[in-house]
Amino acid sequence: MRLRDRSATDLVVLGIVAIVGSILIFSAVSLLVIELIHPDTDTEPIVRVEGEILGVLVGALVGFIGGRAAGRNERTNEGGA
Repeated sequence: MRLRDRSATDLVVLGIVAIVGSILIFSAVSLLVIELIHPDTDTEPIVRVEGEILGVLVGALVGFIGGRAAGRNERTNEGGA
C-alpha cells in the first residue's frame, strides 16, 4: 500500500516507528564510534539517557496504538448494538 493511500493514524504510527528505529541505529553507531576512538570513556550515562528516551518513545507508540484499538472497538460495538 502506498503512503498516500494510508490513513493519518497509520502515517503517525509509521513516523513514530521510524523515529524509534533511527534513534536506535544512530545511538548504536555513536556509541561504537565513541568506544573505538576513546575506549577509556565512560558511556554508561549516555546509555542510560538513551534508554529513557527510547522508553518514552515506545510508551507513546504503545499508548497511541492502544487508544486507536479502543476507538475501533467502540465504533464496532456501537454499530452492532
